[in-house]
Amino acid sequence: MKLFDLVKVMFTDPKKFRTIKNSDKAKNMFMINRFFAIKYPTTAQSLNKNGINPWAVIELWQIVASKNRKVPYWIYTKTKKSANKNSAWKPDPEISKLWMMRNNLSNNDFSSMLKLNPKGLKEAIDNFSKRVSMNE
Repeated sequence: MKLFDLVKVMFTDPKKFRTIKNSDKAKNMFMINRFFAIKYPTTAQSLNKNGINPWAVIELWQIVASKNRKVPYWIYTKTKKSANKNSAWKPDPEISKLWMMRNNLSNNDFSSMLKLNPKGLKEAIDNFSKRVSMNE
């Protein structure tokens, strides 16, 4: 049984839940424990021990889930969309070479910084270019 099918059955159909194989419950234990950790973090942490019976953990979460008649909103959490990877800012090659020489950085370091923190890199390069233009 797939993860979200099992979650739906946990909340909506206790009779059908009893017919699910323990192996199917055990396969989905990690993710279901993570889902329930959103609402019940201390209980989920105590059930996150090595050697604990995984299908018994799912049985316990089903008892908790039986209080609801439908799948609650906190099970289906949305993730944050990543920022646009193709940023519009492209650094000036001459200034960036000078900046890399000044800071002892390689091209790989610079490209990593451009990927991971483009806003901070832009500020640093802009400040550096202002200082260079003042010295000229």
